[in-house]
Amino acid sequence: MLENYNECYHCGPVHPELCRLVPAFRQRGGSDLDWERGIPHREGAWTFTESGTTSRPPFDGLDDDERIRHKGELIYPNLLVSLSAEHVAAFYVLPHGTDRTTSVTEFLFDPAEMAKPGFDPSDAVEFWEVVNRQNWAICESVQRGMSSRVFRSGFYAPMESWSLDIRRYIGERLGQTPDGGAQ
Repeated sequence: MLENYNECYHCGPVHPELCRLVPAFRQRGGSDLDWERGIPHREGAWTFTESGTTSRPPFDGLDDDERIRHKGELIYPNLLVSLSAEHVAAFYVLPHGTDRTTSVTEFLFDPAEMAKPGFDPSDAVEFWEVVNRQNWAICESVQRGMSSRVFRSGFYAPMESWSLDIRRYIGERLGQTPDGGAQ
């Protein structure tokens, strides 16, 4: 699931709703995007909801660029943070074994917005529910394939350099060298 979060070549075929909001995800699997600056939404969109807009205002203190771009970050070992202009979706994964993982999603909104009568986060929550379910399905499919008796090993595409960091992080904690041998 962490590797899935750190690449977007799966986005075009797996996330049509997300790609309608962020068309750049369809272009070369996101390999040419400026992830540090943030990912631009389609014209007129500025947050992660189905419409790309919401009645909630952006967080205070954002500059013009931050108001129209999306940022995401993987924080080792298991926290994934997705920053929109007016909400944060925080995901954490809790592995229970090689074939079971719990994924938890928490949403953060401006407390002043939450205190307003009629506060309704459903546009953001529903959008992420769709994206999360798509990710879970593809990750479960990969896991089933890896559990096949004919599976020996996979490969990483060149654009998965960030995913290599995940393998190094885990390998170091398991006492392995970068080539998978023991330290």
